[in-house]
Amino acid sequence: MDQKPFKVVIVGGSIAGLSLALMLERNGIDFVILEAYGSIAPQVGASFGVLPNGLRILDQLGCYESVLKMAEYPVDTLQFRDSQGQVFWTFDNFEGTSIGSHGYPVVFLDRRMLIEILYEKIQDKSKVITSQRVQSIENGTSSATVTTTTGETYIGNIVVGADGIHSKVRQEMWKAAEKIDPTWVDPTERSALPATYACLFGISKGVKGIEKGTLSSVFNEHYSYLVPSGPGDLTYWFLVRNMGKTYYGADIPRFTKEEEEAFAAEHFDDQITPTLKFADLYKSKIASAYSSLPEYVYKRWHFQRIITTGDATHKFEPLTGQGGNNAMETAASLTNHLVAALRNCQSGTLSSADISKVFESVQQQREKRAWALVKASHARQRLECQETPLLKFIGRYVVPRFPKSVHLGKWVNTYAPAVSLDMLQLPHKPREIAYFDERFRTPSSRGVVSILLYAAYFLLAWLGYRQLSTALRANGTMGLVRQAIKGQSVPLPGGVEAPLRQVYTGLGAVDLILNVIVTIFLPAVANFSTPEQPLQVLYFLASMMPIIAIWTVEGFRPRNKWTLLAAPSLWAVLYQLRGIGLIAPLYYAASTYISSGIVYFSPSTRTLPESTARALLPAMILGFAVPTIMLFFPLADSLITRQIFIALWQPAPIYVVILTQIFSRIIKSIGSSTLAKTNTAATESRSDGDIPHLKTLYTVVGGVSACFHVALLLSWAALGTNFVTRAFIPSAAFAQVTTIADGVFIFFQNDFLLVAAASLLWCLASVWDLYRLGVSNVSWQVTLASLILGSVVIGPGATIAAVWYWREEAMSQTSFRRHGPGL
Repeated sequence: MDQKPFKVVIVGGSIAGLSLALMLERNGIDFVILEAYGSIAPQVGASFGVLPNGLRILDQLGCYESVLKMAEYPVDTLQFRDSQGQVFWTFDNFEGTSIGSHGYPVVFLDRRMLIEILYEKIQDKSKVITSQRVQSIENGTSSATVTTTTGETYIGNIVVGADGIHSKVRQEMWKAAEKIDPTWVDPTERSALPATYACLFGISKGVKGIEKGTLSSVFNEHYSYLVPSGPGDLTYWFLVRNMGKTYYGADIPRFTKEEEEAFAAEHFDDQITPTLKFADLYKSKIASAYSSLPEYVYKRWHFQRIITTGDATHKFEPLTGQGGNNAMETAASLTNHLVAALRNCQSGTLSSADISKVFESVQQQREKRAWALVKASHARQRLECQETPLLKFIGRYVVPRFPKSVHLGKWVNTYAPAVSLDMLQLPHKPREIAYFDERFRTPSSRGVVSILLYAAYFLLAWLGYRQLSTALRANGTMGLVRQAIKGQSVPLPGGVEAPLRQVYTGLGAVDLILNVIVTIFLPAVANFSTPEQPLQVLYFLASMMPIIAIWTVEGFRPRNKWTLLAAPSLWAVLYQLRGIGLIAPLYYAASTYISSGIVYFSPSTRTLPESTARALLPAMILGFAVPTIMLFFPLADSLITRQIFIALWQPAPIYVVILTQIFSRIIKSIGSSTLAKTNTAATESRSDGDIPHLKTLYTVVGGVSACFHVALLLSWAALGTNFVTRAFIPSAAFAQVTTIADGVFIFFQNDFLLVAAASLLWCLASVWDLYRLGVSNVSWQVTLASLILGSVVIGPGATIAAVWYWREEAMSQTSFRRHGPGL
């Protein structure tokens, strides 16, 4: 595109200004950069950490490879050190983790090196003018005029202030606002800029004892160090101290070189590592500076044809490295909105109202994220400076014990929402976490829906307790069970008395529980008082197969480790004793709580080892299907032997878990041969190597459940609606029953309806989670309609299996494309 009539005057030739200029040039928008210094990349002693959110933009601008080459050593090891320099926490393979999750590493280089890379990429360098310090800015009806201290004037459609925390552009913007609209700028903002910390930072050469590719944080009380290795024999360092109080505005101190040297001397004996002191860093420095660290996001970023960006808009602590990276994000946001506005206008230029709308859109997109990152950086600095005894304890003993998934989750929240350039293609970088602008929509929290889900699950659990546990006692079923146990025989339909087996394991407490369960189950599987009872029982057990399979799968997922979902055997014990209609809603409530974060849905946390995925189907067949078949297998001495099968069937879901572990080990062992090992290694490294086996599992268990649903439909066609209604619509749960068989039949009817309702709600919420996170484009309305249709056509059990079949593929995606404007 060619938009020569439109021109941007950029004040400031550092990272914010140069990156914006390069973005404008790529879009054919005219610009000029006014830099106050005499050179475009002076050495001021500062290093620059380029993070994935910044590298992604640099990749779009064609600078990524140059940055990697200049930096030489991406960060591969994070270390937390105590005041003696001893490592108390480390994160190895950080480079691989960062690239695997976000497509890019973290690198450090001189600030001037990055400036040089950006400058070299600009095609028309005559537009970058040095020794031009701004004196005044005048807004006009169709343009803005910048006058410099040399008397030169530069006219543009807009002026962008990329001139740092003490921005002259911001001062001129406030001055213009005071004349035209005094309410535009909050008068307290002139003194609102706070600074609690000061930083002595520098670059050293030839330091021994800092390994390449490391980033060390050294914790101390009220001060801390950040020491990243640099390219070649360079080492970067930051010594941050709490100034004792928070200063504001004009009261923020500025330090002389003498004050810097005195402060440095006070810390010469500080240990960076057990063999390296701060004196070793400072005495080998080639550049250094000492300054206060303001932290703030201004309330107004723009007025009329003037807007600020970078440190002039949002100033960060250096600890998290987000200052310059967010400067590039804001530049990208401004470019996106400006290009979109120019494309939509007819004249090739923009009115004052159009420009105000562009500026408002930029602030609206970026302000909340900038504030969140500024606050997070401050909180991190307080932690590393051990500002309170509690923070000291947390930093030293709690944070190192966090699972690495917790740290990964924080990085996801930091990088994934980042802005990039809408109109430039994103280079292909396979990764697990999609950036927000690559998703179908910007992820959102569950909000009030989360409360509604918990309420629904707990309501279903309460109904389960009422319709199952309470009803069994109230309708006389448990009284009949106690009589049967006391009389050591179970009355069956047709006047048959089945003697009860008294010993199963030889353990009194266990045998008593099994006696109760066998007494309840025997009339349900051995003899039926009505013809619809066998259909209901078989249909129920077949529908449980997908649920048991899914709960077992979730129990082995890495993301559920150390959570309640990691114990499917515990849930199995609970629902075998209390009814799955009562326990399932509680399981789904736990799942809802555990799965609230974005990182929960990353492919690596989803993926099972292939050996485990292979083991699940045979474990389901031998652990659940075979014992279930044996419940109904014709036996010569059926009433005696069948009681043993009923007792053996009770732990069937636990068998599935145990057999999965056993078969997984066997499969892994078989794969140790040379050829199998090669194939296994290639597959195990893939994030989707488990999917074919999981899909087979869902197909089989869903198919079994669907077959019984077809049998139900055929029964309906052959025997009429009343037969099906009697089979699945329970009678009054609290009405007195005359036999155990009738009471148990009503129990199973309620149990099935409750677990089906809870499971289908879980499916609806699970698919909607992927929708709200922008991973899929299947809305809750479509999902609800599909669940209803599926339950009618193939049954709820098969429908649940089908949802998980689809969901595995949706969650495993590691190749993304932009869904935003411009592409």
